[in-house]
Amino acid sequence: MELTNTNVRYLLTIYHLSQARLEVSSKDIAQTLDVSRASVTSMMSILTDKRLVTKERYGKVHLTDDGCRWARVLASQTDKLAETLQNRMELSYEEAWKAACAAVSELPRHCFEPIHVPDRQRKEVFQS
Repeated sequence: MELTNTNVRYLLTIYHLSQARLEVSSKDIAQTLDVSRASVTSMMSILTDKRLVTKERYGKVHLTDDGCRWARVLASQTDKLAETLQNRMELSYEEAWKAACAAVSELPRHCFEPIHVPDRQRKEVFQS
């Protein structure tokens, strides 16, 4: 599955918001990413087609099981890379996170398959 930088940003945003609250709305996503609600609606359609999210009629967004698995792996990789960039390149956390997100979104899919996930996470992330 190919995920663009924007797909990854949205997926990671939904994941992080869902860690802090029970329900994530399109409005929450728009505010967090500083984009229009129309942009969120458009991206939710794309992520729904990829079977990574489901969206209720009144704007509530949920990660599917596949979406959650992808988001966990992507978040782990993005956070590690962002921390490295922040420490080594004197970037703010936001700058480092955006750069890490862009880099992670360009990596080939095999980088996120079970063989590349640390043993302690492998079962949790990739069990069906």
